[in-house]
Amino acid sequence: MATTSAGQDDEILVERMAPLNPWWAAGSVPARLLKEFRRRGHAALARHMEKPEAQTLLGARRVGKTTMLYHLVADLVSSGTDPRRILFLSLEAQGIDPNAESLRRVLEAHARSVLGESVYDMTTRVYAILDEAHLIKDWQIVVKNFYDQAWPVKFVVSGSSAADILAGPSESLVGRVWHQMLPAMSFAEFLAFRIPGIADAVDSAGSAMRSGLIASVKGRDAQPFYESARQASLGLAMHREGIAASLAEYMRRGGCPAPAAHDDPLERSEAIRTHVDLSLHKDAARSGSVRNQALLSRMFHDFAWKSPRMFNATRMSRDLGVSRDTIDAYSDALKWAFLVSYAEFYAPRPSIGRRKDKKVYVNDVGIRNAVASPLAGVGPVTDPAEAGRMAETVAADHTGRLWRSLEPTLYPAAPHYWRSGGGAEVDMVMTLSRRPIPIGVKHRQRVDESDLEGLLRFSALFDPPLAIAVSRSDVRLAGDGAVAVVPLWLYLLMC
Repeated sequence: MATTSAGQDDEILVERMAPLNPWWAAGSVPARLLKEFRRRGHAALARHMEKPEAQTLLGARRVGKTTMLYHLVADLVSSGTDPRRILFLSLEAQGIDPNAESLRRVLEAHARSVLGESVYDMTTRVYAILDEAHLIKDWQIVVKNFYDQAWPVKFVVSGSSAADILAGPSESLVGRVWHQMLPAMSFAEFLAFRIPGIADAVDSAGSAMRSGLIASVKGRDAQPFYESARQASLGLAMHREGIAASLAEYMRRGGCPAPAAHDDPLERSEAIRTHVDLSLHKDAARSGSVRNQALLSRMFHDFAWKSPRMFNATRMSRDLGVSRDTIDAYSDALKWAFLVSYAEFYAPRPSIGRRKDKKVYVNDVGIRNAVASPLAGVGPVTDPAEAGRMAETVAADHTGRLWRSLEPTLYPAAPHYWRSGGGAEVDMVMTLSRRPIPIGVKHRQRVDESDLEGLLRFSALFDPPLAIAVSRSDVRLAGDGAVAVVPLWLYLLMC
């Protein structure tokens, strides 16, 4: 930007900022920016607002990060914060040069021209909310500088590219920043959105089942978890028909709020594919190692085809005619754009598991359907194999959420998987308190003892405290009391 004077620069910058900060003039956040439905992560984000650390909100495009930030602004205004002391910058829409110096000039211009203060002499806190901050190179340096000088600016930043938020200069913010992930809507959130008045019952059921699972792990007995699942099922009996219909919709639409809201399946698939293209070309491709966007897109489409699927990087490099290093770099780029997760082979010694193939999942089943199997989003799925893959995709995503909530970690990861040399298989293995919990997805009405072979073989080798079989309708104990069988809809509510 050509500079003539600080005053003229400020005027230009404020003109750019004002349309995205309507509360400066109106004193409140316009209703059009606030969706009635609040994501579950909002409460955790709001709790940290009065703490000095910077905050990040990480997640894929279209999962609701921007709406959550607008709700945050509304909460601040409602609590008595001067609306002018809340600066919202949309780094994709505001036309700001993508570098740290431009960001610093914007903060200074806001203080001088909107507040009538110097940013370096302020005594009252300002909230700087940076939406899609990963688009600003070295934004972390500005945040660190303000933090080190104890200037009263609270930074809240969102990003769709975890690599840009967590890597590089972010290392200098260790201990000065609190990270939060926002995945797509869980099935419990989807239910609360679709069925009025069910949220409290769903939350209660999920909480009770998590407590039952922890009790089973500690006591090495499947009974507490089974009993909590049985009681939860009974407590939601009056909603069973609506829950079943909602699960069918969730498995078609997925959990990205904006695309999933389209009732027309063709419009929904088109919206999701547009979302995927943006994620691939603007977020995943931001990695310095990504030179060939067509190859990146090809890899993602290959992953989505019949997801979940096994992934051997050496074999893929040979098939695509590129180096193994390129495959590794591009697969990491897809992970850090929150599009896929990789499950490693379960082994008591991690070094053994790392030598095995990985299993790759597309994180959101709606994205998986739109990219790999568009007809899965149109009507009932009649192919049992396809329905089983969709069920495992949803179950793996939710198991990862459960795992992170019980043993918190920032990094997106799928649960492990396991296969024996004789062909026995366990779809997912989650470790709690260093104890493996094998989980098999058996997407059929009735789970027989023969369906439990993989879980029982795993249990004989690794002595887990319990095993879980995810069915379509059963709630019972099987395998001589060692396996808790629960329906998919109920299992998802726990996560």
